[in-house]
Amino acid sequence: MTTPHRPELGDSRRDSSTRPSGRVNRRLNKALCWFRPAQRENGDRGAGFVEIGVVTVFAAAIITLVYQSEISSTFNNGVRQMVCLVGGPECGDETWVDHDRPEDPEEYEWGGGGDNNHADNQNIAMQSATAYGWTDQEWTCLDSMWSQMSGWDPSIVDPEYGTHGIVGFNPAVHGAMPDGFQNSASVQIDWGLSYIESTYGTPCQAWSYWQSTKSY
Repeated sequence: MTTPHRPELGDSRRDSSTRPSGRVNRRLNKALCWFRPAQRENGDRGAGFVEIGVVTVFAAAIITLVYQSEISSTFNNGVRQMVCLVGGPECGDETWVDHDRPEDPEEYEWGGGGDNNHADNQNIAMQSATAYGWTDQEWTCLDSMWSQMSGWDPSIVDPEYGTHGIVGFNPAVHGAMPDGFQNSASVQIDWGLSYIESTYGTPCQAWSYWQSTKSY
């Protein structure tokens, strides 16, 4: 049990409130008050929210002004220069997207089709197929196959399979392109009929093979 401090009785013990540790505690508490939120009554909570809103709007305005000022541009230029130093594209008008964009693909010499004489080309093939004895069902197979290959367009090129013209000539499979093949529907048809006869025998057999492989 401790004896209470009685200075009026000549007690020489110092009051704890006057000790150095007491003064330090008071100063520490005073400093911490700067970081503690103000204690408000229930009626003042609305005012607190208003103050927070005003501070938020003010901070947003400052950020916007900094972004629109030359400070932002200077910072971005500095970052770009540092990136360029470690192997990026040269610091000019070229952007990273422009620098990494692949080159344009090579275009086919024939273009994408557009021949409007499909019916005429179909009639030429029908007359030429008759000379081989390919009528009725055989002609139906031939018509179906070349219709799906090219739509009877002698200028078309299939970018997926690499086939050319009405008859689906493929340089990677069939070798060198015959003379006049590129500009003549008749030359294409004559080559196609001859190729079918020597390789498959009949259009229906060629058509059956093409349906499963998309080539012949």
